[in-house]
Amino acid sequence: MALTMNWKSALLALVVLGMWATEATSRDLNEASMVQKHEKWMARFGRVYRNDAEKAKRFNIFKDNVDYIKSINKAGMRPYKLSINGFADLTNKEFRATHNGYKASSHQKSSKTISFRYENVTAPATMDWRKKGAVTGVKDQGQCGCCWAFSAVAATEGINEIKTGKLISLSEQELVDCDTSSDMGCEGGLMDDAFKFIIKNHGLTTESNYPYEGMDGTCKTGKESNDAAKIIGYEDVPANSESSLLSAVANQPVSVAIDASGSDFQFYSSGVFTGECGTELDHGVTAVGYGKTSDGTKYWLVKNSWGTSWGESALLVLAMWANEATSRDLNQASMVQKHEMWMTRFGRVYKDDTEKEKRFNIFKDNVDYIESINKAGIRPYKLSINGFADFTNEEFRATHNGYKASSHQKSSKTTSFSYENVTAPATMDWRKKGAVTGVKDQGQCGCCWAFSAVAATEGINEIKTGKLISLSEQELVDCDTSSDMGCEGGLMDDAFKFIIKNHGLTTESNYPYEGTDGTCKTGKESNDAAKITGYEDVPTNSESALLNAVANQPVSVAIDASGSDFQFYSSGVFTGECGTELDHGVTAVGYGKNSDGTKYWLVKNSWGTSWGENAFLALLVIGMWANEATSRDLNEASMVQKQ
Repeated sequence: MALTMNWKSALLALVVLGMWATEATSRDLNEASMVQKHEKWMARFGRVYRNDAEKAKRFNIFKDNVDYIKSINKAGMRPYKLSINGFADLTNKEFRATHNGYKASSHQKSSKTISFRYENVTAPATMDWRKKGAVTGVKDQGQCGCCWAFSAVAATEGINEIKTGKLISLSEQELVDCDTSSDMGCEGGLMDDAFKFIIKNHGLTTESNYPYEGMDGTCKTGKESNDAAKIIGYEDVPANSESSLLSAVANQPVSVAIDASGSDFQFYSSGVFTGECGTELDHGVTAVGYGKTSDGTKYWLVKNSWGTSWGESALLVLAMWANEATSRDLNQASMVQKHEMWMTRFGRVYKDDTEKEKRFNIFKDNVDYIESINKAGIRPYKLSINGFADFTNEEFRATHNGYKASSHQKSSKTTSFSYENVTAPATMDWRKKGAVTGVKDQGQCGCCWAFSAVAATEGINEIKTGKLISLSEQELVDCDTSSDMGCEGGLMDDAFKFIIKNHGLTTESNYPYEGTDGTCKTGKESNDAAKITGYEDVPTNSESALLNAVANQPVSVAIDASGSDFQFYSSGVFTGECGTELDHGVTAVGYGKNSDGTKYWLVKNSWGTSWGENAFLALLVIGMWANEATSRDLNEASMVQKQ
């Protein structure tokens, strides 16, 4: 029988139990109770529920979303902010169903661009079509999935102003009601098909003549015949070329499709958005400019159609690709092109053609495997072409999995357990409580043990002090050398022993991560920012004990991360292969249950932004055992204490 996971070692930083009532109040948002916040939010956005049951349901969703928004903003690790906007009582799934209506699957054949009209155009350094008067005001599609119509209309409004000098607000409702041969109104559509309709229809009428209603309706032929703006054709921007898109946007607003599926996108407020992006495009928007921030970050200016409460005046400032290749277009290119684009995206440079050919063959095998698994669709999780796609699994494990169980001669035995009689809540997510720092990347240094121990220490420190401080893994790599072996591997137990003996760890900013073994910088390590006073084993063979522990703080754990599915894990509940040979240290930061009843652990990894679910935290959602006792024992489990 296939089991979902092996928690052979579970290590965590434990506190001396005390009065936590005062800490709970510090998590209140803006000194208002969550109930008051919800009431104020309802009043602001005119939300009325049909009964108390619906209100209670929406309140719980609202609370979870507010907690998430606060935790992200408090961490301060992203170049953008989230806000409690008009979508705060919707789950992400509900939101996507009603707002993201780009139906890529219905696009059977895209017209191929033989020549590109802006091919030899020199684009200016910046462009903002708002400042040139070619962008109409904020529009709101409401809970109708016709983003495709708003995107096409905005592009048409823009080119019409550029050609005629007149900015006219055109009718999206005309497209929703009348463009029904290929597009599906509120159920979704494509900008290409919208442009075809506008050409065939000899234009669109004004918004004032055919106003938006936010629902599917019958085509009002009398109104649609009063055309205010026309187009004579449309042209595809060459695929896989950001420079072509730049040239296009330099000359006119352009309809684009993006992946807008994440919670961060749902609650985006301001700043340069660098959140998660996948290959499943689901939302139509309009690129209306581009530029560069004072720190050199390039970005796109994107007009959305989600009303005034979303984004920067309904605009998205979206990070520009650092190169022309992204995961959004890997599925449209040949394997050679895919490899070239992947190399550019991840900054991979090979020493010679022989090495490049070797890596290409590995890349091809991995891509074929990833695509075959995803296409089969029989697993509850997805894989992706991440930054490890030119490694064999053996190479990857050698450089990323550094938990050395064989060096652990003797585990301390637990005679009593601090959380033995604790009743664990049904769900827990320490991200939402602000106890989990941002994404970290160990690189090709096998010091996962250090990242695991540091994450647990960061978590318990925040719980006890209210301060989330990013601590130094490099201090452990350089200075904890009596038992651990830096990039060659180690144990979280020994890391905790070092932290206790060393009287704490310094901050990441004071002793930054370098990804290689170094000489201990005693001057820096003496500046301790967080301390622990001891550690304790989680009782073996007891998932309920581990559940109680994670209910109270983030926990260091060791897992079997040896499989190819784990190497390329992207999203979903991971139920892949697991053996008895534990080789990787991670941190359990929560648990929960899906709508279908599947229980899972939330696990923070240390493999950077290209791995796992949620680019910020690089989280693994891993299946929980159906019971406590399995042939894969839960032994060698330990925890630490904080003063």
